[in-house]
Amino acid sequence: MLTRRHLLAGAAAGSAALLLPGTATAARPDTKTEQGWLDWIAAHRGDVSVLIDDGAGRRAARNPDVRRVLASSIKVVHLSAYAESRLDPKEQIRVGDWDAHHPFVADGRAHFQALNWLGVPCDEYGIAKDPEQRVPLAKLAEAMILFSDNAATDYLRVRLGDPALQRAAARGGWFRPDTRSLGGEVLMLMMPEYAPPPGSPVAVRRAMGDAVARRFVRDPEFRAEAFKRWPSMPGTSDAQWPWVKGHGQGSASDLFALHRSIAKGLYTPAREILAKPLADRVPPGASEVLFKGGSLPRSLTIGLSVRWPGGRSGTAAVLLTGVSDQDMQNALPLIDLVLAALSDPARFGALERALH
Repeated sequence: MLTRRHLLAGAAAGSAALLLPGTATAARPDTKTEQGWLDWIAAHRGDVSVLIDDGAGRRAARNPDVRRVLASSIKVVHLSAYAESRLDPKEQIRVGDWDAHHPFVADGRAHFQALNWLGVPCDEYGIAKDPEQRVPLAKLAEAMILFSDNAATDYLRVRLGDPALQRAAARGGWFRPDTRSLGGEVLMLMMPEYAPPPGSPVAVRRAMGDAVARRFVRDPEFRAEAFKRWPSMPGTSDAQWPWVKGHGQGSASDLFALHRSIAKGLYTPAREILAKPLADRVPPGASEVLFKGGSLPRSLTIGLSVRWPGGRSGTAAVLLTGVSDQDMQNALPLIDLVLAALSDPARFGALERALH
């Protein structure tokens, strides 16, 4: 079974796993349980955006069109574009070219774990010892979802191009997703002199992040400077929150639309990869669960579908803001709550009551 780190984090820099050990007292409600998350939702309705449809006539929503931080949930866009593309999944990718999009830290060791999963020897920072080693392109797409590897995400974005990402998302009902460089976001947190002033337009931040990411890929001296700087980057959720607020955003309606389209048959290769993370949590009678989540300080996100034999599919998009460091560690009960709501009318009703 994949851990919470694999399932949810790595969105871009400053994911919850990056933070220093927290000192917060025990949160109330107790989010170690599904009921605790129902209580949390009921107590934080202004911080919740949900759109859920169980495919059997039940549908509920709360703030579905409010834009919130997406974290790694955005990666379903990159996966869709990969699935639609004519790139050869068997193409052998030079690991050094993949590593070039990894600024050493801030992904909860996702890139490190992805390389280990592939049997690629690497140092403690997740940089391959032999940059000439090759791996199939398909494995980068899987690593992006299974381990939430940001470097794989940015590599695919560069190969595919933003227009392809936008087209693939639009086919699934998500128009103009924010497909900025995740590595660039990390670098602007590490090296704030390359970031725009707080409150700058989204387009300005995206452009500056993209520029610093390209420089990191191409300039060894700049990479060396970034390596020296990362130990001094902000290391608590309070310190990172001003940066997180400017990260890529979208709505539950956006995320729901694309997941719903994939569950109903769009982009079969994407569906096959999304079915891997929660293969051990398929509800009784269902055929598969399709999942991609994400986390950043104070932000927890889920895009999820359950498919049943016979064609029924249920989908949920959940975007939460104001989540404590401690509650962030209890993401699996939240996932189980969503799975239960899609599978059991009584549990759907309990979630609907919490939302309203």
